[in-house]
Amino acid sequence: MQKDMKIMLGVLAFSFLLIVGLAFLVGGKEEAVLGDMSSVQVTPGFYELGNVPIDGGVTTREYEIRNTTENTMKLKKIATSCMCTEAKIVVGDKETRFFGMEHPTDKNPSVNLEIAPNETAKVIVNFDPAAHGPQGTGPFDRTVMLTFSDPAGTKELKFNGTVVSQ
Repeated sequence: MQKDMKIMLGVLAFSFLLIVGLAFLVGGKEEAVLGDMSSVQVTPGFYELGNVPIDGGVTTREYEIRNTTENTMKLKKIATSCMCTEAKIVVGDKETRFFGMEHPTDKNPSVNLEIAPNETAKVIVNFDPAAHGPQGTGPFDRTVMLTFSDPAGTKELKFNGTVVSQ
């Protein structure tokens, strides 16, 4: 009986250390991805959409981003915080398709776009207030994540509002 108890305690201790180790590794990767992206200037910095009618159709907003460095920046990925939001980017004569929320088994592909020094790009964001159905009324906060590989980091574009029924 004591031998079984020791084995069980050993398995529990090993499991705990494994979980703590994995949490540390994941946490460390997150810090690297969320590096300083102050070199990407965003205009406007935030959108307050106010009341958005659930049956009013898709709401579109545009952000302008500028590379304020002397180096070319490489955009690797675009993703959104919710399935009700999609975004694309236009850099010069190049344009991506719309990208939405990523899922564990369905990651967005790389976009591999370059933004030259002092160049601007346009990020077009669509928000569908009806995406969550009639129970989807109320306040919302959404984010578009632009992940760069050079320099490494993520720039977040944010907006909020309230979905209302009429």
